[in-house]
Amino acid sequence: MIRILIFIILAAVVLPLTYLLFKQVPLAKRMTIAGGGLAAAGIAILMQGAYAWYIVALALLGVSFLAAFIFMKLVEKEQNEKQRMMEERREQKQKNTKTYLATTEETPVAEAPIEKPKPFGMQSIDADREEITRGQ
Repeated sequence: MIRILIFIILAAVVLPLTYLLFKQVPLAKRMTIAGGGLAAAGIAILMQGAYAWYIVALALLGVSFLAAFIFMKLVEKEQNEKQRMMEERREQKQKNTKTYLATTEETPVAEAPIEKPKPFGMQSIDADREEITRGQ
């Protein structure tokens, strides 16, 4: 009974710590790791009094493998989603490139106007302009 009480106390400490300290890891992964460890420990505590030590060790190992399998399924699902998104972006980019290359813009051919050179410096002042001076 004391072992179960200690287990409950440890579970009450471990779950909030994994929730609060590992914010960069997604919630499903955090809880899979913490829950798998707690489940393995809980099953081992319950089986410890009734079964031989090697049976308890095998149960502990089996539950750990189950938690690892669930974790790997989550990772695989996440990787498949990233791969799908990357392929969609690549297809969209290729589609945009193909439509851009397929459409040719026809610009109307206009006669080039004869360009006069822009005046600069003293040439910009009109020669026929009357000069206004101060004081008149």
